Amino acid sequence: MIFYGVLFTILVASGVNIQYYINSYVPDGCARIHNEFIEKQATKFTYADVKDCYKSFPFDKEVASKTIDTLTGLLGGFYSFLDKAKESPQPGFDFKAMDLIAELELFRNKSYTTLYDFTIDVGHLFNDLKDAHTNFKSNCFTTFAFYTNMTFYSVVDNGEQKIKVFNDTIDRSNIDCEVTHIDGQKAFQVISEYAKNSVYASRDLGVRFNIALDFTSTITSFAIRYEIPKKPDITYTLKCNNSNEFEVKRNWVAFSSHIFLNKFIDSKSYFDNICNPIKGNRQFISSNFKFQEITNIFNSANSLLAEQDQSVTRIAIVDDFIGFFKLEDFGVIKILTEYPAVLSDDTLDKVILGFKRLANTGVKKVVLDLSDNLGGYLFLILFFNLLLFPNTYPSFDFDTRISEQMRLAITEQFKLATRNNIFNMKVYVNATTHANFTSANDFFGNNVYTRGGVIGNYSNKYTVMDDILNEISQFILNLTTPVSWKPENYIILTNGLCGSACAFIAEHAVEFNNVTTVAVGGIAYNTSLSYSSFPGGSTVNSTQIFESLGKLGLLSNNLMPKPFPLTGMSITFPINEMYSKINPDEILEFAFRPAKFRLFYDEKNIRNISMLWSQAAALIGSK
Repeated sequence: MIFYGVLFTILVASGVNIQYYINSYVPDGCARIHNEFIEKQATKFTYADVKDCYKSFPFDKEVASKTIDTLTGLLGGFYSFLDKAKESPQPGFDFKAMDLIAELELFRNKSYTTLYDFTIDVGHLFNDLKDAHTNFKSNCFTTFAFYTNMTFYSVVDNGEQKIKVFNDTIDRSNIDCEVTHIDGQKAFQVISEYAKNSVYASRDLGVRFNIALDFTSTITSFAIRYEIPKKPDITYTLKCNNSNEFEVKRNWVAFSSHIFLNKFIDSKSYFDNICNPIKGNRQFISSNFKFQEITNIFNSANSLLAEQDQSVTRIAIVDDFIGFFKLEDFGVIKILTEYPAVLSDDTLDKVILGFKRLANTGVKKVVLDLSDNLGGYLFLILFFNLLLFPNTYPSFDFDTRISEQMRLAITEQFKLATRNNIFNMKVYVNATTHANFTSANDFFGNNVYTRGGVIGNYSNKYTVMDDILNEISQFILNLTTPVSWKPENYIILTNGLCGSACAFIAEHAVEFNNVTTVAVGGIAYNTSLSYSSFPGGSTVNSTQIFESLGKLGLLSNNLMPKPFPLTGMSITFPINEMYSKINPDEILEFAFRPAKFRLFYDEKNIRNISMLWSQAAALIGSK
């Protein structure tokens, strides 16, 4: 079976070498890290050493200017929401509306001390969009993550929202103590401001508040972060069992993995092998891998696994992909990701077997737990939608912003029909007629919309080819009969961090099948909380764009952007838009979708997810 993939991921971009400069003192921070790694096999390092390493590369105005050239060229040519991003957010959302190109141009007149400062500042601009699909990164400054051995959660106590210690691997007596202040400021306010300003994976501030406290996610949280913290330590004021308050001071510790630490011996080799590696030596390491060892540190106290609750019957587990459980009189399907380590016919056989085993228990109600799911393959979106809801069409409609660059690239792809090219629109069909596109003009159509005050051209709406859907449907029917549960038998449970492919599944369940939703957590004074985030559309990275342009012979075309000056730099963003079924002119990425019901964490359900499952199941059938 062919698998069609759309990934939420960041890959390094093509680039050219530049002259290299480093600070002159020896040993530099990178060298000190290397010495610790070699002499002690250390993977944890001091704040000072990592800060010195990161800041050993001076700001280069030419590199900065070329970086802005590449970013404005890529976004102007291919970013689907370039004009839509200028519009003010819907009520319920919190993000900065902006003219992204104009904002980027302002960087040409700014001066910085180090490359780190410039890179992080540009990254912050993209983070202000609050779209996890759209971000600019450099491998140079994502090698280390910082943490303080303490994680947190939030409860609502007599109408007051409080921050408490989830885990402390240094002093376990602090667990479940209230955190009243952080560096002298009220803890709830500190976490809320961090969620507003530093977390970017949702346009809903309440969801970002959840992410700020969520150490199970690979997205930066308050406890685990990529950027250098403002100072080397942090002070928590704790109150335990109504006792007197006391302070706990912790140093930020930087963590990395052997795969990175083996790449350098000093600042020069760090720059050459991580910041600006030659093309043949580039190796992308996902953020999932970077955080894997860190999050394992906390798992010993993380009682989230349902099998730790004796009342939960484990029906089936398919790797780190999906789990099936029975609790009381209802079932639970926990989808962890749509990006499993292995996607094969055998994997899908096991998934279908899990569905059959759960159905055979006789449960009539099912909780679909989609929390902490960052998405994955388009193929699995269609697979789950067809498996769960075989009587409704499994996809939404899409379109593409047609800039001069996009028009040229798609036209050339129709002529040359190169393989594995992101500009290949023959894999789609017309959303109205379901006919194949016979030419580039057939795909383009003549659609003019005004977005953000800008009049622009957009393609005809399109959707997935019927042949692909038929292939998936037949695969499912060969293994099982349709599931017996109806849409009213389900409820979707999320903490709002159900993004990309996961958001597609959740939105489809709600819009096509009227499935009920319940969201947990968030900020208590905000009465609504989104059940999904960043549905976006097909997301690509700069490497894919340049490789596809190269296959079309367009890399040297004057219309097209030039590669980044440093090969470790990259950007990802959506290249199409996904439309609502209920409101056909509404773009789902910018549509606030609150859950019907709301739950909050407490001292018990934060450690035993089966309690949340029971609370969610009790809402099935409620009005």
